[in-house]
Amino acid sequence: MCLLRFIGFDLKQSLFNISGVFYLIIMPVGFYLLFGGMQTYGEYAFREGNAAAYVMIGMAVYGAVSGAVSASASSVVEIESGWGRQLALTPLTSKQVLLAQVARALVTTALPVLCVNIIARFTKAEIPLEQQILCALVTFLASSIFVFYGVAFARIFKNPSAISVAAGLLVFFSFFGTTFSPLSPSLLEFARFTPLYGVTQLSRYFFTGGDTVTTDAVNWFVTEPLEYAVLNFLCWSVVFVLSAWLLRHRARSR
Repeated sequence: MCLLRFIGFDLKQSLFNISGVFYLIIMPVGFYLLFGGMQTYGEYAFREGNAAAYVMIGMAVYGAVSGAVSASASSVVEIESGWGRQLALTPLTSKQVLLAQVARALVTTALPVLCVNIIARFTKAEIPLEQQILCALVTFLASSIFVFYGVAFARIFKNPSAISVAAGLLVFFSFFGTTFSPLSPSLLEFARFTPLYGVTQLSRYFFTGGDTVTTDAVNWFVTEPLEYAVLNFLCWSVVFVLSAWLLRHRARSR
């Protein structure tokens, strides 16, 4: 009961505040509406759905990785600032505190995906329901790897600025990972090496089959092999996990 109350309190503090609502719900949903649901090109046919659904998945990815980074970085910063010593005075064990932090990360990763998909379903986005569900699940699972990205940044900066820096870089990665907008064929070759390319491509795959929109007026989409996305995702996962582990090991050795 004590653990459940703590998890509930932790989620309330994380979600029911202006910053949490804005970054986890309003921002990704607003981006979907602005760049997909409210645009005339959103009605253009794309495979078994339309362009608005393509935009929907990208904005869900952005919201999910932002939630994962925010939750994980905040947890580390709290521990570094002495919150862990305060919790040590309570009946909670270290494993229970870790479980609460995992619960926070899972909720903040899933919430943007859920909100964007629900709003899109009742607006302009057209996508077969089974494809939408599969894309949403992959978005949630693939984006969860960014928990380690957030941990690594928090270990480096050890103060609240870690969240701002990590979130700022996510915007950059989103533009160059096909998450926010189409790229030219030449930039797409560069995008294959950026952290969000793999997550975005995997999240869209059940809908797009690898078809990726470009800015080329003649060949407006190219088909990206699934292996590119899988390899990108695996490589960056190793980088994030290894970085978080090494930085944690360095902190403990001190």
